Amino acid sequence: MIMRTLREKSTARRWDYLPEFAQEQLPRYTSYPPANRFNGAIGPGAASAALLSLPESASLSLYLHIPYCQMLCWYCGCHTSVPTKADPIDSYIDALEIEIAQVAEQLPAGPRVTRLHFGGGSPDILSPPQIDRLFSALRGAFSFSRYPEIAAESDPRGLSREVIDAFARNGLTRASMGVQVLDRGVQDRINRIQPPASIETAIRSLRAAGVDGINFDLMYGLPGQTREHVVETATFAAMQDVDRVAVFGYAHVPWMKKHQKGICVDDLPSGEIRFRQAEAAACTLEQAGYLPIGFDHFAAPGDALATADRDGRLHRNFQGYTDDNTTALIGLGASAISSLPGLIYQNVADTALYRAALSERRSPVVRGAAISGGDMETARLIERLLCDFEIDLPTSYMAACAERLSRVIDAGLAELHGHRLQVTARGRPYVRNVAACFDPELAPHVGRHSLAV
Repeated sequence: MIMRTLREKSTARRWDYLPEFAQEQLPRYTSYPPANRFNGAIGPGAASAALLSLPESASLSLYLHIPYCQMLCWYCGCHTSVPTKADPIDSYIDALEIEIAQVAEQLPAGPRVTRLHFGGGSPDILSPPQIDRLFSALRGAFSFSRYPEIAAESDPRGLSREVIDAFARNGLTRASMGVQVLDRGVQDRINRIQPPASIETAIRSLRAAGVDGINFDLMYGLPGQTREHVVETATFAAMQDVDRVAVFGYAHVPWMKKHQKGICVDDLPSGEIRFRQAEAAACTLEQAGYLPIGFDHFAAPGDALATADRDGRLHRNFQGYTDDNTTALIGLGASAISSLPGLIYQNVADTALYRAALSERRSPVVRGAAISGGDMETARLIERLLCDFEIDLPTSYMAACAERLSRVIDAGLAELHGHRLQVTARGRPYVRNVAACFDPELAPHVGRHSLAV
């Protein structure tokens, strides 16, 4: 297990169950405005102008969405499907190559890629020749820094040695594996049978190929899941000496994700049972030596994410907590989201419509949000609060948010000292509730957001 090192700032948390806050439905604030407030007024013209306006010194983070899996897991909330004859992977890659070239042509000379992330879906569904094709297209279109960080999400069940070697020879530095839960009974309920041995084999193969950075994704709130199941999975993660662990609560939205209808609602843990599962994951990982990062990530003391947190350089984007401080994040592929100075925009999610647009050399951008000066300040306050658990409040926000703030302050979730707002140990599990105080457009809508805890 990881040995604990001296922390340079307090990370104390109290796990007091407060149902009025734990059961609030709130954005995860991986962007501001959140994606559910994007609108169709933002289209290809706005996206093109934002790309062209980037400074020549800009650093870029690229995200490639691979919206396919070998089999659908019923808990999944991602834009993904199982490939078919009518929706093949090869034609999707054809479209991706066109979009890669289109976007690169709209950039000024000078910007360099320092980060590249393959998400999904399961990027490990790609064959080695397909992986080589995409890297060739990317490196042919964009200028890369000398040592970019290249990461890929993966399903351990699909990580063959051939796929690992293909990613590794193209520069993969980090792999993020979906582990979720080890208990076989819970795996049956979510249609994801994954023996621990398959995970251990994938880790050994990655490390043998020179991929040193390894992340795990774990979940709580799954059907039939108990606190003991969460402890078992978190302990397993610690025993693998992975660098980072993200712990997510399951969001049941079958009206948005039809495959979630395979999950029996009566099997879902709720209320304090769900809350105690989040607590169990955090306590198990911290006792194993991981440092809490924000409200749902954990990192080994020597990891870059822990260093960024310690130094006040932690950020939050569509991949969650990160040490990525690039000028712009450019999303490529169906449903991919881009975040540039002054603008957020998203591609069409349907893969058939995405392929059709690119086959006609049209932009796949269909919606987004222009970011005003006020939005930028709100985004900054929310991000810093979610990363640092304290912020200096401008006078205008103190007045505008007084009523909402008084609710979390009265509950002991935060304290206000002059203009300095600090989240308390009791409030750390509820930091999204505190951050939501600064969101002027937030309104309660059942099913639009995940539970706060």
